[in-house]
Amino acid sequence: QAPARTNQEFDHKSGKMGGGNAQKSEISRQRNAAAAAKAAGGKSQMADNAKSMSLKCTICKQAFMCTQGEVDLMTHSTTKHPKNTFEECFPDFVKFVAVPNQGVVFKGKALALSALGSDAKKGYPKDSGAVEFSTKEEAIAHVIAEVSYINDEEGVEYREE
Repeated sequence: QAPARTNQEFDHKSGKMGGGNAQKSEISRQRNAAAAAKAAGGKSQMADNAKSMSLKCTICKQAFMCTQGEVDLMTHSTTKHPKNTFEECFPDFVKFVAVPNQGVVFKGKALALSALGSDAKKGYPKDSGAVEFSTKEEAIAHVIAEVSYINDEEGVEYREE
């Protein structure tokens, strides 16, 4: 007479039967717990995007991603707030551009680019030596250090508009 068949298989290494209902239920519970943990605490792109919204318009409080370029911010400034300047909308984003070859410091990248005959896509002309700074004082100090015949702040031309 043939032995009765079971749902269990014999494990030749350990000498034990395996694959019973209790074992299958436990494996199923582990898989479900892992899936639930992944769904609950999984990596969310939205959370990362919310953290990177670090630029904020001071007038309307609209947030922008930190990777946003000055051109996009300027577009927001001119279309949404035509009566206000770019500096009023984004005071922390204002750059001072030192151009030692001309002995000039520009307030704002757009002004420097237009004065140098370029645009945001082309960037600064390579022969201009233009360098961006976060403060006016740093930009003026750079021009004084680079140009031998300028000895003080009065020798540096400053342009705002």
